[in-house]
Amino acid sequence: MKKLFFFFLITSVYFSVATGQDRLIRNEELLTKIKSGLDCMYNYEFEKADSLFQIIEKEIPGHPIVPFLEGLSIYWQNAPLNPNDVAAVNLFFKKMKRSTELSDKVLENRFDYIEGGFFSLVAHAMQMMYYADNDQIIKVLKHVPYSYRRIVKAFDLHEDFEEYKFFTGLYNYYIEAYPEAHPGYKPFLLLLHDGSRSEGLRQLEWIAQNGVFLKTEGLFFLHHIYLSYECNPQMALKYARQLHELYPNNTFYLVHYIFNLFVVEDFSLTDKLMPILEQHGDQNDFAKMMKLIFDGMIEELVNQRYESAKNLYQKGIVMAVKFNPRVDTYLSLAYAGLSRIYKIEGIDKLAKKNKRIALRKTDYPCILDI
Repeated sequence: MKKLFFFFLITSVYFSVATGQDRLIRNEELLTKIKSGLDCMYNYEFEKADSLFQIIEKEIPGHPIVPFLEGLSIYWQNAPLNPNDVAAVNLFFKKMKRSTELSDKVLENRFDYIEGGFFSLVAHAMQMMYYADNDQIIKVLKHVPYSYRRIVKAFDLHEDFEEYKFFTGLYNYYIEAYPEAHPGYKPFLLLLHDGSRSEGLRQLEWIAQNGVFLKTEGLFFLHHIYLSYECNPQMALKYARQLHELYPNNTFYLVHYIFNLFVVEDFSLTDKLMPILEQHGDQNDFAKMMKLIFDGMIEELVNQRYESAKNLYQKGIVMAVKFNPRVDTYLSLAYAGLSRIYKIEGIDKLAKKNKRIALRKTDYPCILDI
């Protein structure tokens, strides 16, 4: 859960004071191409996406969106991106840093460069998210130019360029929700700008329905928020379903949809989706790992074949080593399952041990027991 705190705080501090008109945000034809490219990328149609990104580069050479899109594509082609993928990680950072360099170079002389401020922000945020996802919190902190003035100024921008609502929405929500769930962080947040959970959700909903650059991220954060802080799996399922329907080839979103279906105990639809996940696993080790864990959940929760379930959970845990720590929240499902089984078997010591591990790893403690 710590990584989400760092994500919303870090992204907030990078807002520029930009207010003006730029080449991209008023160009509907170009925005349509960008949206099409992003849709292809999120649907794992990377060749189509990269072709569209190349067209965009020819139309606006030197614009910070170009390396940002290239870096984002690298991130998704190698998802879940972690330190083991050295070449991919280095290329990802190279692209994101290039995007911030192009933005910051113009921002030195033009405070009215809306697009530069925005893409400097999102490129920095993606780098921070990578570090946070992989528990490299020291690198996160070293990367942050902590400026409260920029956080406050951020709220002046979302009317000029509404994509900023993604970040103000995250800030509004998490600045209230996080310290409520984690009181130990309250002293660090006392002097920060107040937020509003309801306003944050409203802004994220706007992005999820109307955004171009961050629509998909808005949908996912709404799914995550309702499955974690709001503890409302039925509402979370709405967004998980929408993500899967928009991007049926995206393994990550398919996994979250299936997970959410387990939480609401819709085992019939889960059963229909498992063969699709198996197909993803033909070329995707992350999908193979999740298939093992979900098969274990079916054996445990549906068939009550506990030895088989334990075997599947343990295989999933072993297979996850290559992705650690990026896949901790998924591994928590396996540890929670093992805990339930050991409790049924009367092995209380192992039941408690696995429950502790599951709680330490999960992003979804309120629904962990399923």
